[in-house]
Formats: sequence, C-alpha cells, structure tokens
Amino acid sequence: MADLFNMIPTDDTITVEIKHPVTEEALVKDDGKPMTITVYAPHSNTYKAQLHEQTNKRIQKAAKGKKVTFTAEELENSMLELLAKTTKDWSIQLNGKSPKYSVGEAMDLYAKLPWLKQQVLDAQEDYSAFLKV
Repeated sequence: MADLFNMIPTDDTITVEIKHPVTEEALVKDDGKPMTITVYAPHSNTYKAQLHEQTNKRIQKAAKGKKVTFTAEELENSMLELLAKTTKDWSIQLNGKSPKYSVGEAMDLYAKLPWLKQQVLDAQEDYSAFLKV
C-alpha cells in the first residue's frame, strides 16, 4: 500500500555527475575522480530563500510605484543567479585547475557552458532524485 508520507523528499541536496554533452560519458578530472556539482532541491529552505529574495525585490519595486517590466536578459540573469546561489559546492576541473566554488564563478561557468547549466537544472528539477525509494 502506498503512503504519501513515504514520498516526502528526504534530502535537500543532490550531487550531479557531469556528463559530456555529446557522448554522455562521465567527465573526470586529471586525478580520475568524476566532476560533480552539488545543488539544493527546490523544496529546500536554501532554494526557497533565494527564490523569495528575487521575488521580494520585484515586489518591492512594484510597491514603490515603479512600472515592473522585465527584459529577456534580466530573466536569464535571474535564472543564472538562482542556479548559482542554489549550487552548494562542486568538484570540477577548469583550465587544469580545481576552482573553489563561488556564486560569481558559478554564474560565469553556467553562462559559458549552457549544456552544463541544463544538466544541473534538469537534475535539480527531478524530484525523484530527492526521494527515498
């Protein structure tokens, strides 16, 4: 018998193994370890806090009587910022180095590598990854 309680997400993060965008082979660093990015789930407090921060900025702008309009560039930047701020950590190799995670570095990387951004977004939006089976 199914019980909805058993389908409540149990983890707030997921670690995504990065795959080659064409061959789908796992990408590994020079040390042989897989490249990974750990992100917060949409149900997590961290994710919600970042989403609320963005939404509150828009609401405050509207409350001040300013006309609220958004350009495609602003929306894209907001999405990149949300993804970067809901990235917890990573283990990647870039230009032969293992850069330390930062929001700025993540925004830059996701902007330069749209295939990587999509892989991480797809994993982040897959609720089955956050459930116990």
